[in-house]
Amino acid sequence: MGVESKEPLADAPRKIGNIRRIVVDRTACIGARSCVLVSSKIFAMDDQNLAYILDPDADDDENLKLAAQSCPVLAIHLYNEDGKKIFPEE
Repeated sequence: MGVESKEPLADAPRKIGNIRRIVVDRTACIGARSCVLVSSKIFAMDDQNLAYILDPDADDDENLKLAAQSCPVLAIHLYNEDGKKIFPEE
């Protein structure tokens, strides 16, 4: 009966705003922490210095998009309710 190890949340649906899904590409993440600096309500860093999602609905669309844009390797992907990628543009 040990403590269950839970994988950090890297893909999360949102209930609010035009951005309805957040995906953190943890293999691309370099630990720059810029997403956390912009939106510490949504993003945090784990013990491997990789970004993960704390609470997808904790901040507004504008700050969420700024956080994604601040990532130097574009490791945060944002999608609308139809599943179309909003950021980064393909």
